[in-house]
Amino acid sequence: MDEKTDFVNKLRQIEEQAHMASAELPASLARTCIQHIIVLAKILRGRLEVGAVTIASVGLRAAPPGEEENPSA
Repeated sequence: MDEKTDFVNKLRQIEEQAHMASAELPASLARTCIQHIIVLAKILRGRLEVGAVTIASVGLRAAPPGEEENPSA
């Protein structure tokens, strides 16, 4: 299984767990937050499945995207 497929499967698990938790909660702020988690997981999964996002491994000491590493002066 490649990294993309694994990530999509993990997002599906997040959706499933959030749906189960949401079904057990009464209407409240916590339930609203869980519903937002469901939506975000669906959006990310959809982008990955369509290919609009790629997954890249980044080393622990790598600079964040868009920032260059500055050597100590």
